[in-house]
Amino acid sequence: MVTGVILAGGKSRRMGENKALLRLGNRTIIGHVIQRIQPITDELLLITNSPDEYTHLGIAMHKDIIPNAGALGGIHAGLSYASHETVLCVGCDNPFLVPNLLSYLVSALGKYDAVMPWTDKESSAKNAGAQIILQTLCAVYSKRCLPIIEQMLNESDLRVHALQERANVFALAPEIWKTYDAEGFSFFNVNTPEDFEKAQTMVKHTKK
Repeated sequence: MVTGVILAGGKSRRMGENKALLRLGNRTIIGHVIQRIQPITDELLLITNSPDEYTHLGIAMHKDIIPNAGALGGIHAGLSYASHETVLCVGCDNPFLVPNLLSYLVSALGKYDAVMPWTDKESSAKNAGAQIILQTLCAVYSKRCLPIIEQMLNESDLRVHALQERANVFALAPEIWKTYDAEGFSFFNVNTPEDFEKAQTMVKHTKK
């Protein structure tokens, strides 16, 4: 049994309007997220501090328990309100989540505290080499993470990726996750007008 948690706590500053509610093809961005995560989950929760904007979705909503704690605070709320031990956390701005990858993340949790895919990002010239980025909002968490996250919040350490330093996290390598999502579409976020423009092109060529 899996609880799906969608985080919609961002301010959408770079977009200038609520990005989750922008129309992308035949549905809103958050509508795409719901469509892709729903078949894999037994319960769906939306973590938002603006519930009035999302009442039309007809899914359970909760506010952050600890305010102003960013994505870590949203994950904390999701884990706290989830009915199931296994919690799949995604962002409200990831319209191209690949269900096969999400299913694999859930199946891989086992005795781990969390399963997070990682991707490469080229560093600047002065820091040569690739930088590993943990995809913390396309990840699966066990409720075992709750006391660890609460301690992090108490210490004002809001870096979600720092959970790897404190918990038993399975960092999923590209050679594994690419067998389920070859292009890494699951990690595409719509943050800026340029991202939205790209998404409008992608939605025409991506499987629904």
